[in-house]
Amino acid sequence: MDDTTTMNDETQGDATMGLGLNDNHHGGMMGDDDERDEMVDVNELGMNVDGDGMYNEKNQNGYDNSVMEDYDFMVGDVLCWFKPSKVQGLKDFCSRTKDWLILNKEQIMSSITVGINQIPEVTSSALLAGLSPILALQSTWMANILISLIGGSPGMISGTTGYIGLALLQVVQQHGVPYVFWVVLFAGILQIVFGLLGLGAIMRLVPNPLMVGFKNGMGFLLIVSQFRYVRHYDIAPSPTRHLLQVGHSWDHFVSTGSDWLDAKSFGTWGIETSVSFLICLLLPRATRIIPSTFVALVVTSGIEWAIMRQFNWSSPTVGDYVDITGPFPGPVFLDYEMPPLNLDTVQKIYLNVLAVFGVSLMESLLTLNVVGELNEVNGLQNRVAFGQGLSNVVSSVLGGMGSAGMVGQSVIANKADGITWLSTFLTGVVVMLIMTCAHPLMNYLPLSAFSGIMFYAAHNLIEYRSLLIGIAAIFPEQLRDRLRVDYKIHRIEVFIMLLVTTLILVFDLSIAVCAGVLISVFAFVWDSSARVVVVREPSDDGESVTYHVSGPLFFATAQSFLEIFPIEEIEMDPEDVIIMLEGTEVHDSSGMFVLKKLHDRFVAMGKTVALSSLSPTSRRLMEKFASTWEGVSFLEVEEIEDEEDVEMRGGVGQEETGI
Repeated sequence: MDDTTTMNDETQGDATMGLGLNDNHHGGMMGDDDERDEMVDVNELGMNVDGDGMYNEKNQNGYDNSVMEDYDFMVGDVLCWFKPSKVQGLKDFCSRTKDWLILNKEQIMSSITVGINQIPEVTSSALLAGLSPILALQSTWMANILISLIGGSPGMISGTTGYIGLALLQVVQQHGVPYVFWVVLFAGILQIVFGLLGLGAIMRLVPNPLMVGFKNGMGFLLIVSQFRYVRHYDIAPSPTRHLLQVGHSWDHFVSTGSDWLDAKSFGTWGIETSVSFLICLLLPRATRIIPSTFVALVVTSGIEWAIMRQFNWSSPTVGDYVDITGPFPGPVFLDYEMPPLNLDTVQKIYLNVLAVFGVSLMESLLTLNVVGELNEVNGLQNRVAFGQGLSNVVSSVLGGMGSAGMVGQSVIANKADGITWLSTFLTGVVVMLIMTCAHPLMNYLPLSAFSGIMFYAAHNLIEYRSLLIGIAAIFPEQLRDRLRVDYKIHRIEVFIMLLVTTLILVFDLSIAVCAGVLISVFAFVWDSSARVVVVREPSDDGESVTYHVSGPLFFATAQSFLEIFPIEEIEMDPEDVIIMLEGTEVHDSSGMFVLKKLHDRFVAMGKTVALSSLSPTSRRLMEKFASTWEGVSFLEVEEIEDEEDVEMRGGVGQEETGI
């Protein structure tokens, strides 16, 4: 055997993550002071929250830095009338209210913008499923209010998404609307259980290439979905749709069930969409006093009614697209004849329950990651899962169709400086007000304004650099060096990015995430299986030999590790053999038992063998199976004044034995 036998010389480490709903990071909107890491103290009022979650000098926008210097509450705090003391009279109340409004101007403006912008998207999801838009609005406002109170991630927006609508379509067509509420109820219960069990740690299996693929896929999906506004949309869903339908994202282009609008309306929509997008993109470079998305809504609406329609040019409005009027939903057992909860009902809906559960959970947790990157705040996966599940349970009882995290709307909220629980809470309030009393005003807003804003969200969501990374992965090394391209990653990671993006557009988010995770795990295991290094070091006097082992020992490396020690070679070794495991981590029973097999192989040849330098985690694992290691010697080396003296100790938890 060569003195050095290796499969690879790289090692991997483990990451740890807190579990459970009691993580001491961030609470809900009404949480304790020490849980509001994302908020800014009043003494720092001279700082203004920007779209990236950072703070800029507020006096550049004309604010008085001395405002509220006597108070001690923060951006997004709703307890200003009680801290540091209760309100003392009407004057004090008015003063605190005025200062609170100034401090939270961005949160309020963001909630108005996002609340209005959610209407076309969530109602489209209802139309996709063949349901009343009121059901989507009901779920949306409830989700934002409940999640803001429970906590999870500040600035995250929820609502009914297209994937929720697609997952419900089959049950609506085959069994009817009442079954929808059972589906959403059980999906919400599964999410609650998921959060209570602390299973949010599963997000540690989501690698960066998958997140990039998710953002790119959702960005492209946002762009494609805007073209539904320039077709004569048939409210009745196509009977050919299925739970998982290939190419449903592209139905706006290939469907023969509806026609495009005339050239004049299409052109008007294109012009106004471009204006809306450019305002969102360029205005923040000049000022952030008012969110650019809100300005885009106002300006585009003005162009539509004050200019375009005066010359008989027009584009579709919310009123042309969807009717959001209707009675406010009440408890479903009063408004619908609910089917009985029995085995027959469960058999009809269980697949849809799993679909809604998977889609809602994946969208919410992945949106949480995106929001965390934007706001630089670590969200709590378990709390988000619990809160989203609770909102689905409540909305199903009160006539909603379910909800999930909305990554596009969350990006818009961030760019409008809505990064606190207050912003999320008020977004729900705005949607509720539109649903109950402000829907006549919504009917006049042009859909082109929303399209421009969503294009802006997609622009901020898509990782353009990933396209260059994908191209760099194709180039050979010599060409990359010549072009000075220094951002290549493994080709398998590029493949995962492209696969996730493609599956999101072609199939479904849950399928895309599961496929991305499985391939990532397989690629990691395959790569790790070639990362064991064995260095043979004979003693000067030839009386003993030491094998230095490094790399992970687990099921994928066990067989290859044993093959490094062929019988015909190790029988030539001296009588005393030491296996040094200082760079090795034993991860599972396969790694543990392969060490025992190697030990027995040496012993069968009459060698005296000792295992040395086990890591603490490997030792704990092996102690749990101590009976396997009876008669096996373990060596620990400690430095003393005379470095030639070595203390010998025996087995895991056993009495000391020498070699």
